[in-house]
Amino acid sequence: MVLGVVLPIVAGLLYSAVWRASPPDKAGAAVGGLAPDFTLTDISGRQLSLRQLRGRKVLIAVWASWCPPCRAELTALQRLHDSPAVDNLTVLAVNAGETQEQIAAFVLQQQLSLPVLLDTDNGLQQRYGVYQLPLAFLVDPQGRIVARHLGVRDWSTAEVIAELNRMGK
Repeated sequence: MVLGVVLPIVAGLLYSAVWRASPPDKAGAAVGGLAPDFTLTDISGRQLSLRQLRGRKVLIAVWASWCPPCRAELTALQRLHDSPAVDNLTVLAVNAGETQEQIAAFVLQQQLSLPVLLDTDNGLQQRYGVYQLPLAFLVDPQGRIVARHLGVRDWSTAEVIAELNRMGK
């Protein structure tokens, strides 16, 4: 029983340590700069690019299923996705390096309906300078990064919703 709990945690920590050892792209995504464009595939095989969402507010949340804080944050991201309280917002949950099969099963188990994109080659992570999880970027309708949030955040609070509604005005 203990081994069944400890082994996945140790594996996640080892993967995380190796993954974080890669230095972030120095030209990565900076608050105030244009968000680097990307094209990723969702768990159904459809492609989506950031460029397609120009004119909308976009929340890009980078996560992994082996990351307990990420799993906790996904619940709040799903609530935000389902909420009509924020105008003109697209929530994108970008998975960090896991396979389509792993993530499809996880999404089904967690009953997620928000868009889940796969960064299987870590390209988005490199362009955005992601080396810790969870990490989120808020992109305004003009394509500029207006905020970067490291760590768990409850995206469904009244304070956050007010912040998101002020964005791009």
